Amino acid sequence: MMKYLATLALAALVAAQLSAAPKAPKWLVLDKMTYQAGVDRTMFEGIDKLLLTKLVQAKKYKCLDRDMYDTAAREEGFGGKADLIPAGYAMSGEIVQLLASGKSRSIGGTERAEYIATVSIRANDLRTQQPYEAETLRVTAYCQTPKDMLVHVVKRTALAILMRDYPMFIMDVDEDDGELTLSYGADFLEVGEQYEVRRRKAIVDDDTGDTVYKEKTVGVCEVTDVGKNTSSAKLVSGKAKLKDVLRFYENAEQFTPPPAPSPVATPVAAAPAPEKEISASPFPRKKQRIAVAPFFSKQNVFSVYGIGIESRTWMDDVADHLNIFLAQTDSFKVLDRSFGPEIDRELNRIVNDPNANPNDVCRLSNKLATDYLVVADVMFSDVASPGVNFATGLPLPPPSVMFAEIRFRCVVAPTTQIAWADTVRMDASRFGGTPQVFSSTSAQAAAGAITEAIWARLAPDDFAKAQKMRAEAAAEASQQPPPPQPAAPAAQPVQLGF
Repeated sequence: MMKYLATLALAALVAAQLSAAPKAPKWLVLDKMTYQAGVDRTMFEGIDKLLLTKLVQAKKYKCLDRDMYDTAAREEGFGGKADLIPAGYAMSGEIVQLLASGKSRSIGGTERAEYIATVSIRANDLRTQQPYEAETLRVTAYCQTPKDMLVHVVKRTALAILMRDYPMFIMDVDEDDGELTLSYGADFLEVGEQYEVRRRKAIVDDDTGDTVYKEKTVGVCEVTDVGKNTSSAKLVSGKAKLKDVLRFYENAEQFTPPPAPSPVATPVAAAPAPEKEISASPFPRKKQRIAVAPFFSKQNVFSVYGIGIESRTWMDDVADHLNIFLAQTDSFKVLDRSFGPEIDRELNRIVNDPNANPNDVCRLSNKLATDYLVVADVMFSDVASPGVNFATGLPLPPPSVMFAEIRFRCVVAPTTQIAWADTVRMDASRFGGTPQVFSSTSAQAAAGAITEAIWARLAPDDFAKAQKMRAEAAAEASQQPPPPQPAAPAAQPVQLGF
């Protein structure tokens, strides 16, 4: 009997040790970085070894060096003994750009320039050699030399790779001073960096049995101190609690919470929450980043009333209005499509290349680090001179009623997936005046129609609110009596310019 009990005790001890044992690290092959045309590779000399070192130091993966792996495979082919590990997937990356923004800052008495790097990373399935995940990283830092930027790029890239399988999360919440403890340390985080706080909910996929996660953003935190294995942060917006995960805060500007209003009364103490959670000022709504690429047309000129108008002038006018209208919606973070000298060169190449097509400009999304890129093809028809009604003397609509057809697409970066596509047709009979006035007013109307379509598709809640406000303003205006003469006209509600 005693022997039987001893056997049970030993089995229970082994089972407890197995249940407490950590998960076995995954095997990862790290491919060499590639570079887009025009990137100075000397700036990134040694990035592959530094990145591999960072990943090994994290002790999350069992990393395989692609060069050493290939060497071992060749030795095995020559009869040598090599134990090749069948890794599940490989990570590959591409340096898209490194440029100086023109901004500078004095840090510790040393003048440093701001550099901006864009890196595209992909997870590739080694069984199919197909990428199944992709992410575009935009790294900004103030450095003395471009070479100093290498350390920041390596940290950000390594952290992005790690967080794919091992998300950064809140390990502890101090209710007394609101300090958060994060699960990554000085090897990957720096003081002053900001991260989104995301609330996760586990959901089981009935088809595969795998656990997937639904996430929503609940706050923003800022790193205040870094240690060897953990870091400290403060909540600057929203709320946070134990086990919340953190993601890169992709808004370009540092988020600064508005000043708290002066207290008017002593608040009544609330009942204690069941979980440790702290709150800060309201979290701002995250805007989707969007950029408008140059429009394309196979026609160089179209005519209005016999006067030629360059199609590039008209299309650029549409794009300029489109940038303004998208910004006026307050639903998007609109990026300047002429960002940096390297982008200017790329834009000029695409615009002036007769063989260029919208697929070429999709790759520009990586350079702009945008969520969506708007690309379009335009077809023109000449607008004939309007006739005159012999009875009334009034002008008749032009015979060529449809003068422009804009086929636009909203492309998701960096996968080049089409999120939305539509066609806007411009009716020439809606516009009058001189050819120059015709061109200007029609370009503005075209930009307005495109904006409405994009807004309704990509930000439907904001669009519905705007439509409701417009309807209420119109109803209120229709019920008001006309202003007395000669009083000044009543002020109209502020609306978008389209």
